[in-house]
Amino acid sequence: MRNDKWKISGFALLSARSLLLLLMLDPLVQAQQPASTPPVTSGMKNGQAPETIQKEDEVGEGEVLRIAANLVSVPVTVLNRKGQYVVDLSQKDFSIYEDGKEQTIAHFSNVDRPFSVALVIDTSGSTAPFLDKIKAAAKSFVEQLRPSDKVHPVYFHGDIKALTAVSTNDRNALRAAIDQMEPGPWRMGTRLYDAVNFAFTALKPESTRKAVILFTDGENTWGKATVKSTLKEAEESDIIVYTVQYGDDPPDSYLQQLAEKTGGRYFKAGDINAIRQSFAGVADELRRQYLIGYYPQEFANIGEERKIKVKVHRPRVVVKARASYTYGR
Repeated sequence: MRNDKWKISGFALLSARSLLLLLMLDPLVQAQQPASTPPVTSGMKNGQAPETIQKEDEVGEGEVLRIAANLVSVPVTVLNRKGQYVVDLSQKDFSIYEDGKEQTIAHFSNVDRPFSVALVIDTSGSTAPFLDKIKAAAKSFVEQLRPSDKVHPVYFHGDIKALTAVSTNDRNALRAAIDQMEPGPWRMGTRLYDAVNFAFTALKPESTRKAVILFTDGENTWGKATVKSTLKEAEESDIIVYTVQYGDDPPDSYLQQLAEKTGGRYFKAGDINAIRQSFAGVADELRRQYLIGYYPQEFANIGEERKIKVKVHRPRVVVKARASYTYGR
């Protein structure tokens, strides 16, 4: 059997050593050349759609061959030097690179795709004086969405409360839900990191473009999730995060990193007018994004970070996209 070539089938990934043991135990199998079946995806989850590349290869002794790779999806925003969105680009105008190597674009969509948004609002004690204005700004954001866009409203303090069971595009239901937001008592503290984790989990089942809009002062007093765990989850997801920091505190590095790692944007909103403008800016940007997808040419190890670079073949433009992703479990 030394010269036989075997293919991995079904859901098992077998090493050559394990395969040899099976053959020794069953002489009948040694007399047959097994039929192959298509491989399955290996569970990669960094912003990648459930699509599979099939690859046939030999398995060396002691090796475990992983033969499926998923589509890496990268939302991209393009602006001119005046800060205006560039919305007339086609696939041929883009090139994308992973760790410096150009990749073949397998999927491209224009700016008209719908999206699902987790609208996550901090209602801890410090927000109580202007919560009504925050609600008004959130409702204004909802009104700017298209009929096909969906929202999952959530508010948090020392507890995390989803205002609808799932994302919805029912504007009346969303306005009513936002009205139900209540400030939390000071003694309950703030579970910011848990709220971020909750939003990621809520959006995972959605098949459209996904975004989190996080409105907070950046304070976390307790909870299970951490800065490290939520930033890692952000790197492994296909969710764009927009953070709006209210109040007079200095810019919060955690909120800035959440936005940067996912290709979103950080806003500093010191007053209610700035808050309203921030929400409007997010809605405007989400409507004007491109989505580029590619199958990585090389397989990564679990936990390995890959750098991403998107180039646009048009002079005097600014490109905004996530700079990396991490190969997840």
